[in-house]
Amino acid sequence: MSTPHSALPATGQRVAAEAIGTFLVVLVAAGTLVLSDDVVAAALAYGLAHAVAVAALGRVSAHLNPAATVGSAVAGRTAWRDAGLLVGTQVVAAVLAGLALFALLHGYEGFEAEGNMGQNSFGDVGNGYAACAALLLEVLVTFLFVLVVLAVFDERAEDRHLAPLWTGLALAALALLAIRFTGASLNPARSIGPALFAGGDAILQLWVFILGPLVGGLLAGLVHPLLLGRSGAPVPGSGLRLPARKPRSTTEDAATTTQQWDTERPIIQDGWQWDPVAQEWKPADPQWTTPQADPTQQTPWPDGSGGDQGTQIR
Repeated sequence: MSTPHSALPATGQRVAAEAIGTFLVVLVAAGTLVLSDDVVAAALAYGLAHAVAVAALGRVSAHLNPAATVGSAVAGRTAWRDAGLLVGTQVVAAVLAGLALFALLHGYEGFEAEGNMGQNSFGDVGNGYAACAALLLEVLVTFLFVLVVLAVFDERAEDRHLAPLWTGLALAALALLAIRFTGASLNPARSIGPALFAGGDAILQLWVFILGPLVGGLLAGLVHPLLLGRSGAPVPGSGLRLPARKPRSTTEDAATTTQQWDTERPIIQDGWQWDPVAQEWKPADPQWTTPQADPTQQTPWPDGSGGDQGTQIR
């Protein structure tokens, strides 16, 4: 998943690779759930489709999943500008896969697509699993999956050539865990494509299968560099960076200094000093009867720096 920025394939190649790979994964994952009640078969099909797509297309680009793309961008491996293009491509490819599955299933006479497109679900539409639990599950399994993806595609990994196998097995194992709960999304594109053709409740429930995986991918992108370090400098335009604080102007600094000076200097009159706590006049402290220099009125140095001429800040 991480190619040196200077050696990235052409944008058209990356878009084509993401489109083909995502189409394959979504078609197999959703289609298997429609045609088979075997949870093991559905999970293995999902994982194997992902492994094959990554093995075939990985040298160009094979995120195949908006959550993985977000994780890669947060981890510093993909520029956010490129991530937006890849995510858009993945979603469009997933919708086309949903359309293809919709057309194929209508080969059965009397087929009804509503609620029967291999879509993800929870609550009354699914098996009664609560929405908050479904969201937490999708965050957790996607976090683990994207963490594995980032780890096995790390340039420091000795068996990086086996990355498609490891990611496929990880996806199959996590899908096997999650299918009975939510149908196992782990991928917003995989959920969006079929849901648009399943209609109704499937569309209303999409928020869980978009938000959950994206949060999981983001967390994996944050955790991976902290846990395993970086293999190199982040790609320009990637990662999470807070904007630099705007420096205060000289006028603001002078105003602040003057305010502090006025607040700290006591009231002195005819050798007497006002005590604001005791609310009475007392003999003035000698340090305040000696003329004090106002820092806001100090004469600048001849070079205009206001400080040691032998010191410069660059």
